[in-house]
Amino acid sequence: MADACRAAGVTPLTISGGVDACDAAAVARVKAMCEAAEEIGVKHCFISAHGQGATAAVARAAAMKSLAEIGQHAAKHGVILCMETHPPFCTNAAEMLRTMAGVNHPNVRINFDTTNVLFCSHGLNSADELEKAISRVASLHLKDTTGKFRTADFQVLGKGVVEFRRVFDTLHRVGFTGPLTIELEGPVVDGLDVPGRHEKVVQSMECLRKFAR
Repeated sequence: MADACRAAGVTPLTISGGVDACDAAAVARVKAMCEAAEEIGVKHCFISAHGQGATAAVARAAAMKSLAEIGQHAAKHGVILCMETHPPFCTNAAEMLRTMAGVNHPNVRINFDTTNVLFCSHGLNSADELEKAISRVASLHLKDTTGKFRTADFQVLGKGVVEFRRVFDTLHRVGFTGPLTIELEGPVVDGLDVPGRHEKVVQSMECLRKFAR
């Protein structure tokens, strides 16, 4: 896949995967992903992390230990693991910071999703949450939504409730240089052909150019 991207003049910046942090085989697969990332020159790996029974104190402690172990392996290969904004470990800023304290490894950080915070937690503002967690954020998924709790009503960037002006003010304030990924999914692109999806990307880029510096 990396070869195909480069042949088309595209440089891959990230890859993604998932892990049950309480499953040794799943942990081994993520370690292998880190090795593959180094081979193709990718520095950031998104990881959707969960753990069987990880809300219990003992299981959570085991998950944190496994994630730190993966982080140590990632460091050997020059990779930063960016934990997705998914439950149970990174549902919102409070959980993100709790998890980062539990893992306590510089190569395990946060991939902040501007919509998932709203999808997973009722009554929050994603710009507020980013400000709280920014010190541990290594990458972002830029996504927009109508803001309805647990409703996948995602939008072209700038057409929903995400305060991208504030999001980018926070990124500029800290000199953020990590990868930013546009995510378009759900009804906003379902059923569209390639030209139709491309147009949604163009519209999203028009939104983002307002905040470039």
